[in-house]
Order: sequence, then C-alpha cells, then structure tokens
Amino acid sequence: MPWLIVVIIASFFADRSGLPSLPLPEWLSYLTCALLAVLGISLLVLGMKACPLRILSGRDKSVLITKGIYSYIRHPICLSCILLAFSAAIGFRSTFGLSIAILALIIAYVHVSFEERELERRFGRAYREYRSRVRMFVPKRKTTRTPE
Repeated sequence: MPWLIVVIIASFFADRSGLPSLPLPEWLSYLTCALLAVLGISLLVLGMKACPLRILSGRDKSVLITKGIYSYIRHPICLSCILLAFSAAIGFRSTFGLSIAILALIIAYVHVSFEERELERRFGRAYREYRSRVRMFVPKRKTTRTPE
C-alpha cells in the first residue's frame, strides 16, 4: 500500500524537523518497533503465501480464500501494513508519524469496509458465513469446552 511509504518517510523526516518526539525511552521505542515489524512482516508473508498471485493481482476474482492465515483473520495483508506503519512511527519516535499512522488505520478500515461489501456481493452466503466465523483484524479467542 502506497500510504505505508508515506508514513515511513514522514516519520523519518518528522523526527528531524523540530516536531515533538514520542515520550518513550529509546530502548522501548526500538523494542516496540522491532516487535511490530516482525509481526507485520510475518502477517504479510503468511497472507501472501495463502493467497495465490493470480488473486492478489486481481486477475482471478472467483475464489474466496479461507485457508491458512485467512482462517484466523480476514485481512492479514492490510493488518500487516497498519502494523508496519505504527512500527515506523514508533521506531523513529515521531508524533507526526504516529498521527499519520492513525490516519492510515482509519483509511484502511474504510477501504476494508468497501472491500467487504464487494466480497459479499460477489460470494453471497459463503462470504457471510466466513465473516461470521472469522474477525476482521483480531483473531477470535479459542474457547475450551469442559466435558459435562
């Protein structure tokens, strides 16, 4: 997503422009940045692995992917971009970058809402059932049943 590049560039330059930086110790910002980056890159790889290139490129729109990481969250690639945007903002300790990352989160949510309407139109009942089982960005917690 192109807005991720904007967040990273804005975070880098905002740190040097005299704008206030995040009130985090340096080691904590680097640790948080690394954790978010590892999680974001992992989700990106898993999302691209589960979704064939012909679907990612838009050439094949007839397949609903519900396997792999898509069985836990519906939009792992979008979530990875959001996590990487926050990772860059926190890594550079940039308040301006953080505000852009929050704006990117809102834009991504709106984009996903439109995408979900299109998927429901295209796949109908199959997508509605999938949506009822799998959350948008945060996986459902597994509940354990006790035998009666």
